[in-house]
Amino acid sequence: MPVVKHCLSCNKPLAGYRSHAVTCGSTCRGRQWRANKEVVVPVKLAFSVKHFEAIRTAADKHGVTVASYIISRSIGSDIATIISV
Repeated sequence: MPVVKHCLSCNKPLAGYRSHAVTCGSTCRGRQWRANKEVVVPVKLAFSVKHFEAIRTAADKHGVTVASYIISRSIGSDIATIISV
C-alpha cells in the first residue's frame, strides 16, 4: 500500500493531488506562507551628531555603509564577514 502524504497545514490526505504537493489548496498554502514568514521589526535609532560622526568614521574605516555597520554591531557579527559577503 503506497504511503499517502498529508497537507502540512490541515493534515488532509493528499491522495489524488500532484506528487510534489505539500498543501491541499490556496488557503493552506497561504497559512503555511504566513507561518514561515520571518518577523521584521522596524527600529528607529537616534544619535547625537557627535556619536553619529564616530559611527560614520568607523563605517568608512571598514568600507561599509552606516546602516550595515550598525546592523553588524547590533547582532554581534564580525564586520569582516559582512565585507566578504
